[in-house]
Amino acid sequence: MTNEALLQAAIAAAKAGDLEEAAVLFARLVKEEPSSEQGWLGLGFCFSNKEKRTYCFRRVLAINPNNQQARQALELLEKPISGAFQGTGLQSPHAGAITIPEPVTKTAPAVSPFLPEDEPAAEKTEPVLMQTGEPEIFAQKANINEEKEEEPVPAYPEVVVEGGEPAGPIPKRKQGSKPQTVILWLALLSLLICVAGIATLYLSGRFAQWLPANRAPTSTPVQLATQTDTPRPTITPSVTASPTPAPPTPTPIPTIKPTLVYTPVFAKAPCRFAQPEGASVTCGYVTVPENRTNPNSKNIQLAVAVFHSTNPTPAPDPVIFLQGGPGGEAVLLSAYNYSALVKPFLSERDYIAFDQRGTGISIPALGCEELLGVYKQDIEGQIPASSRDLVYTNAFRSCHGEMTIGGIDLNSYTTVANSDDLKDIVTSLGYKQVDLYGASYGTRLALVTMRDHPEIVRSAVLDSVVPVEAKLYDEDPIRYGSALQALFDSCAADSLCNAAYPDLKTVFWNLVNQLDAKPVSVTAPLMVGTNTENIDGADLIGVTLGLLKTTDMIAYAPEIIYKVKAGDYSSFVAMQSSLPYEFDGIDIGLYISIMCHEQILATTPQDLQTSMDSQHDVGRYFRLPFFGDAKSMFNICKVWGATPPAPGENEAVVSDLPALIIEGKYDPATPPIFGKQVALELSHSYYMEFPNQGHTPTATDTSGCAFGTMLAFFDNPNQEPDMTCLSAIKGVDFSVP
Repeated sequence: MTNEALLQAAIAAAKAGDLEEAAVLFARLVKEEPSSEQGWLGLGFCFSNKEKRTYCFRRVLAINPNNQQARQALELLEKPISGAFQGTGLQSPHAGAITIPEPVTKTAPAVSPFLPEDEPAAEKTEPVLMQTGEPEIFAQKANINEEKEEEPVPAYPEVVVEGGEPAGPIPKRKQGSKPQTVILWLALLSLLICVAGIATLYLSGRFAQWLPANRAPTSTPVQLATQTDTPRPTITPSVTASPTPAPPTPTPIPTIKPTLVYTPVFAKAPCRFAQPEGASVTCGYVTVPENRTNPNSKNIQLAVAVFHSTNPTPAPDPVIFLQGGPGGEAVLLSAYNYSALVKPFLSERDYIAFDQRGTGISIPALGCEELLGVYKQDIEGQIPASSRDLVYTNAFRSCHGEMTIGGIDLNSYTTVANSDDLKDIVTSLGYKQVDLYGASYGTRLALVTMRDHPEIVRSAVLDSVVPVEAKLYDEDPIRYGSALQALFDSCAADSLCNAAYPDLKTVFWNLVNQLDAKPVSVTAPLMVGTNTENIDGADLIGVTLGLLKTTDMIAYAPEIIYKVKAGDYSSFVAMQSSLPYEFDGIDIGLYISIMCHEQILATTPQDLQTSMDSQHDVGRYFRLPFFGDAKSMFNICKVWGATPPAPGENEAVVSDLPALIIEGKYDPATPPIFGKQVALELSHSYYMEFPNQGHTPTATDTSGCAFGTMLAFFDNPNQEPDMTCLSAIKGVDFSVP
């Protein structure tokens, strides 16, 4: 019998409820083909013995570290069966059904190493781990650079609470017993089905009245004036260059609730990526409490990768990369962008990447595949308009229900918690201080760390700043108006651009009005079918802002605006073709938790609606799931169970720690006004604004000025870096006929 025939026969036996026969067949398969991911997964579900199941699921993760069924099954083995029915690999409510995943083609990304909060996310990739034996994970509490004898520990590193007791159950390795009978297994399934039934009642619509009536995906709000027959004015921020203020008083660390007493532990694990050539990397997990104020909190695991310096005597302070999003991964992104993002630091110091709680390969990751699946189906025209509201509502409620019934405390996934995690990572790795490299949302995490844990921060680079005090949704008109005005002013000041595209501002706003009055229908090809949409003025604004965010496309913005004037809508076709991938690479559950807690609930429905009334909704899909009016957005957060920020949590950060602030002139997500605003509160800061850049100049500046200045700053943060390279950079060379 071929291996494929063995697999199919084993699956058939499992579905028929004959788990003993299925176990025999799966065992034959993995003996013949030790790298069979599906074989080890199926064998794990056939056993009732905890140790044997654990072994099998570890073998699955050794073959494919991103196998969610195996990962969730291992999580289930760490906690009581009640309240954790999902993650067993069973398709509730069908008892005995085993899902065998299809093989996944794994590719490395070719993307920017940043995921800003409003930026379309890069496609998430799945790494391949070439490992044939059971993965071995080692604990090491001292500095990971030291050579010390390693002791094997369980897959989930132990967290010690006050009194020396483990904070959660730790699996032990021992000889297992024989498989239990089918009767015992079916009894277990019956218990799971009961729990699933409770979950179904929860998800069946009981809370529908809390959700907005209109669930149509409308999204990224924008613009500055109501429709008229005259050009729309934009709000131009009135902010001068950052002055040198009197040294501010650093922000005191806010009073917080009593926290657990615990010891964060770093445990080595195999890297879940092919190590770049010439690189020396240590990978593993740092285990921390999910909720540091709850003595009964469960543990979570934070994925960490340390790229070691090539210098025999490296600087004691590594640079630690803080990813954007929120919800973007950092570990795999750093590995796949090693040459551009990591290697430049290694001649002087170590580089650390970690996946923030709820993201990437950290455990758990707050993905929401059902909601993303509905989103893609909607774009591909597979959902009737009459059913769209109900389908989106059910998908959102289902994702929330799965996470909460699974025991995830969604209110513990915040920037403050991320900052506490960062401190624990630094401590567990044996470092005393680090240099923070934050991009987009990562700058907010850096600022909170400078406030809450200044003792671990030596210096910080803040690229495309999100101020802690910013209310992004309320400030959309300022953010987007700043970028559009920069475009209009720059083209008017450029003789060639002004000659080719005269009076660009008036032309642009006239087009917005015309498209609002008479939308045009545009059809774009997709991977599956086509997407036809009615394009209005908001879509023109959205396309233009997308061009301004992407540095390489800024030069073409005036040309594209004039092409639309001439009836050429190819830019809209390109926008629609990219829509299915907008949220790939973002763990949407984490995104929802942070945006609800720190942005939406930081304002009021009245203030948010006032802001939305003064602008367009830019694009219909760009802010899943926050579409609709202000009431709808608040209702989404209510259903999610989100809480407002604590008093003082969103206050401006005042600090005297050295900081380098970098901004792009045309950035509509984190405009220069944000960087200047933060610079006023950081008494030891240096400000750079690039005249030809959009979002995250350290990732897009091809001159090397941004990245080079950052490296020089980290070498000596107490001295103003040499920024003469900035004067050599010219403005945008606009595309003209």
